[in-house]
Amino acid sequence: MIKQIRRMRAAAALATVALAVLPARKAAAEDERFRPLSFPSLSAAKPGAFGAEFYVDDRDRDPWGIDVFDTGFRFQYQAGDRTGFFGGVIVSRVVALPEAPAIPSSPRDLIFLGPSRMIPSAFSGEHPYLDKRGDARFDSFIPGLATLGVTRTLRRDGLALGVSASIAIPMAGSLNALRSGANSGRPDGAFAVLGSSDFLGGKVHGRAAFTIAGKGSWPDRSFAVSGNTVTAAETNPPIGNRLDAGLAWVRPFAGSMAAALEVRTTKEFVGEERVDSITPVDLIVGIHKSFGAFVASAALLSHFRALPSGELRANPLAGAIDLSNVTPADRNAFLARVGLGAAAGQVRDGAHIVAIGVTSATLPAGAVRIAPTYNVRSEHNLGYIFTLSWRP
Repeated sequence: MIKQIRRMRAAAALATVALAVLPARKAAAEDERFRPLSFPSLSAAKPGAFGAEFYVDDRDRDPWGIDVFDTGFRFQYQAGDRTGFFGGVIVSRVVALPEAPAIPSSPRDLIFLGPSRMIPSAFSGEHPYLDKRGDARFDSFIPGLATLGVTRTLRRDGLALGVSASIAIPMAGSLNALRSGANSGRPDGAFAVLGSSDFLGGKVHGRAAFTIAGKGSWPDRSFAVSGNTVTAAETNPPIGNRLDAGLAWVRPFAGSMAAALEVRTTKEFVGEERVDSITPVDLIVGIHKSFGAFVASAALLSHFRALPSGELRANPLAGAIDLSNVTPADRNAFLARVGLGAAAGQVRDGAHIVAIGVTSATLPAGAVRIAPTYNVRSEHNLGYIFTLSWRP
């Protein structure tokens, strides 16, 4: 893996130097065919211009070493000289999870013998409910998000600047879809600053966006049991607001081609309620080829700042008993036997049900005692992006 990363860095550096010295066949400011692959950019299209794009975006994310595979469409319409509208839809989102999370995913029903306490979660922010009980198959066709937004150009000369606002709406909200990694179950709102400028025979594009994240549609619950008294509390999964940033240099050459070097990152603002959270940085090296009104693009992606794979971590639920796969009758009988029976009628069948603070040598069928430690799993960290754009 280290050799692959070094090779990709070296290739990106060599490509940058080579392209910088090549003569441009067309001024970058005049060439709207070639756009960044990994994030929305400021448009200089004429009023009335319309564009559509099919894309595939495959990337790895931590924790748990998940592989996110999005297939979708994006659209853009330039309504006026300075105002444009854009939209997109993830028609299929496949999220592969190598193994069941060591810390059970939301929604969780945590039953404490005695006072309750905060139990942190571990997940990638856009997939808070991801679980092995969901689907991770290409034939599942579980949709992700539908996005609608507006862009306003503030200036065009020199360093072009603009702003945008958008809303991302979940298209699938069932518990099975959420466990499959479709989305958080609630809309997100984003506000972005966009910029572009000519540079070394190409064009540099930049975007910085702040996303107000939806807080999830299935809350976690905790039950503090003392005899026949149950104190219940409900909290949303700890999904943080996000800061997204992207920078791309797109350099036309040979008349109908362009090379792209891009970086994108996402910083999620989370607290002690989340463990194993990390800010990914993707380096993307791509190529564009135009065919009349169509542009085909392909890129390789390397994910930096991954978690240290194999590292041993303490499990905050060490020794607790996961009853999620126990039949309701056996679960209720077990809860009564260990002094938690008062909460049996309040738990949700679809939640991860975990008994905390009890000792029992005998467990019902399907129950699992959570191990005291787990190993970080982060692997591959390579991906790709394909797009086919149409701009008549």
